[in-house]
Amino acid sequence: MTLPGALLGIVISSFAGLLYHLIRGGGFRRLLLYVISSWIAFFVGHFLGALIGLTTLRVGSLNLLPALLSSVLVLILADILAGPRGRPARKSRSTTRRDR
Repeated sequence: MTLPGALLGIVISSFAGLLYHLIRGGGFRRLLLYVISSWIAFFVGHFLGALIGLTTLRVGSLNLLPALLSSVLVLILADILAGPRGRPARKSRSTTRRDR
């Protein structure tokens, strides 16, 4: 993989993570989760595509199809494994007082 291919991969995988965050929502931690998991999955997918010889939708030295597929799958998996978004609602205490 060349340096321009790696930079293009970072841009595309960052865009995939940001787009997924835009669709699914969440806070800053979710954004970091989506972008970092998209980076890792994108390059793992690229190298797996090169390993098996898949050259469909190739851009320069970048195997785009397997990279995007693995990125999307890992984003969905990371979203499921991260659990529900937001903090759980606090239970309010009873406002009634007992007479003494």
